[in-house]
Amino acid sequence: MFFGLCINNYYNYGETVKIRKFLLYVILPFILALALSPSVMAQTNFPHGELSIKTEDNVYEFQIELALDDSHRQYGMMFRNSMDDMSGMLFVYDEKQRLSMWMKNTFISLDILFIDEGGEIMRIAHSMQPRSLSLIRSGIAAKAVLELKGGIAKSLGIEEGDVIIHSTFENISK
Repeated sequence: MFFGLCINNYYNYGETVKIRKFLLYVILPFILALALSPSVMAQTNFPHGELSIKTEDNVYEFQIELALDDSHRQYGMMFRNSMDDMSGMLFVYDEKQRLSMWMKNTFISLDILFIDEGGEIMRIAHSMQPRSLSLIRSGIAAKAVLELKGGIAKSLGIEEGDVIIHSTFENISK
């Protein structure tokens, strides 16, 4: 209907001005409000930090983003087209609980590591399929989830039982 109105009134200058004003004062502010909403802004405003993963043979350092509240946890790694090898996102929850993740609107493959309150990796879901709506479950109660670039856990030899060193788990001295 709106497009038809534009075509039918193409030569009517007064109507064209009304349509332009409508677009400028009604539609544009609506689009800007959506673009600047807290959930969209959450993607660019993640706190940053570092963590280490201690395996049997090595300690690996990662640069991470922290998803500490619901808006960050809901947005996570969605809509990203790339990820550095030694980077990740740590989702931290207030209480230990059974967790489920999914890959909706996530354009890159991820390794998903479920972590207990002491930092021990309890489960690893390797190279999860981008955009999948299937739930990836922790299986048992977890305190946090670490998402890494798909395939990095296997390539570095990161396994269940290895330990995440981060202040969240109060194990910095390990």
